[in-house]
Amino acid sequence: MFYVILAVLPVCLLLIWLYTRDRLHPEPKRRVWSLFLRGAGVVLPAGLLERVLMESHGIGVAKGLMLPSVFVTAFFVAGMVEEFLKAAVVDRGALQRGYIRTPMDSIIYSGATALGFACVENILYVTHDGISTAVLRAVTAVPAHLMFGIWMGYYFAESVFRARSKAWAYIVPALAHGLYDTFALSNGWWSDALLFVYLLILLEQSLRRIDRAERLSGEVNQRVS
Repeated sequence: MFYVILAVLPVCLLLIWLYTRDRLHPEPKRRVWSLFLRGAGVVLPAGLLERVLMESHGIGVAKGLMLPSVFVTAFFVAGMVEEFLKAAVVDRGALQRGYIRTPMDSIIYSGATALGFACVENILYVTHDGISTAVLRAVTAVPAHLMFGIWMGYYFAESVFRARSKAWAYIVPALAHGLYDTFALSNGWWSDALLFVYLLILLEQSLRRIDRAERLSGEVNQRVS
């Protein structure tokens, strides 16, 4: 139970932080919670798909990941499968239902979906590997999932309010996730250093997207009122 709490705590803190970003018209908590649970629910199908892809391409962590295998695993297994499934949840669960009325709505729903996924994934890792993994993932993988969700929400908002293709909400987070996993799965001090720098870039860009979404949301609310 202690490990479960350690795994869930950073997710809860980030979800609260994210939800309070929309100060003008906070989304109904029931909807946010629903997207969170749907995000959690795609961990199992994501894991099954990833296993099938890993086995079909002869990629095994136990055999030792060389650079080409790391690249394939990062981008075409983990990044694409996980982000496409999360984007599909947001697409069907929020976008197609008309829940996205401002750009911030899109970011909140996408971020909640990403954190739902991160919550279950984190529980699985932490209960298996212990406290050191809990601490490491609290400052790397869990925030990274949220930031991929923020980018996803931003591009879904672009599709709603600027008539741009929603395909970018699938593609950009998948590429960002793939690059993250490329550094995370590689061995060496250089990959750890690049991962640290990359997380800082993700954070800076995510905060920029939230700022833009807040400004656009204010403009949308003014037009509606």
